[in-house]
Amino acid sequence: MSLPEWFKTTGIPESCVEDKSSCEENKRRFSITPKPLDQIWRVKLDGCWIKQNEKKVDYLFWVKSKSGKKAIVPVELKGGDYGKALMQIDSTLQLLCNHSYKNILHTGQYQNSPGHNLVNNNGVQAYVVLSQGHGASKRASKRGRKIPQHHSKLERIRQKYQVRVKPTTKRFHTKGIDSLF
Repeated sequence: MSLPEWFKTTGIPESCVEDKSSCEENKRRFSITPKPLDQIWRVKLDGCWIKQNEKKVDYLFWVKSKSGKKAIVPVELKGGDYGKALMQIDSTLQLLCNHSYKNILHTGQYQNSPGHNLVNNNGVQAYVVLSQGHGASKRASKRGRKIPQHHSKLERIRQKYQVRVKPTTKRFHTKGIDSLF
């Protein structure tokens, strides 16, 4: 699948973009089984598109469903430090909303691109795939269990960027893009 024109205008190197619907790292996996006519592009951030020493998520999935819903879905594959994952999501969204990155997450110059707040004005979800449980180290499991203590960080991300964060363990799989919202 070739990249759409709007994607080429964002300045993201084509070498950082693949038409893949999953990512995996250290036995943590995020995947979407696309339905017919769904479009999914996986963008590798860390060390590819954004090479700064900023904290950032591992991947962004740019999705467009058959029904026309469009969104950007940040994904962090994390051992067990949920607080650090939230900092990475926040830092990534700050970078991408910054004028130096041409506000690619917003409507305007890139109206045809999926924004992070276009889906029924309720935003989209970021996913954090944690290792807790299922053989994770005790240290990682302890940190993962502290998810409720990060409520204020979650709320700040939701209000500032219209992005909800969903933690999951080991593997996340969904069928079709519409089920992400």
